[in-house]
Amino acid sequence: MLMPLDRLRAIYELLFREGVMVAKKDPRPQSLHPQVPGATNLQVIRVMGSLKSRGLVRETFAWRHFYWYLTNEGIAHLRQYLHLPPEIVPVSLQRARRPSRARPGERPGGRRDWSGSRECGRPQPHTRECVCPNAPPCPTLPYFTPSPLSLASPPLPAVLSPA
Repeated sequence: MLMPLDRLRAIYELLFREGVMVAKKDPRPQSLHPQVPGATNLQVIRVMGSLKSRGLVRETFAWRHFYWYLTNEGIAHLRQYLHLPPEIVPVSLQRARRPSRARPGERPGGRRDWSGSRECGRPQPHTRECVCPNAPPCPTLPYFTPSPLSLASPPLPAVLSPA
């Protein structure tokens, strides 16, 4: 399919940046692709079909949508075509960088310490008693406290009341 090189380059850039591409199965020429400006779904489907035939992307189809995933060969090919340095990788291959926040009761590896000691004043989950001897007394409420109003039966109507 003939198409302008700027659209082909825009499709390749988006594919390399994200590492994946999605297109609705709508081959009408007037249906535009939502992520690639100026390109139609048909153009995206044809470009990705070309990359698939060369083994540069892997294709999945579900619920009227095509999903394409870059392979390692596809990453190398697009890096060469777009003249990118080897330090730039697709977002799908980058690790998520999360700030490490140490919460109380966590081990250095990030796992929670459930060995039995909690902060002062908090009850254990399996017992309803506080762990620290210097802590204020814990509120110990039963699981269900019926109110006196809920136990009282409603008054009978005058027709059914015993004489």
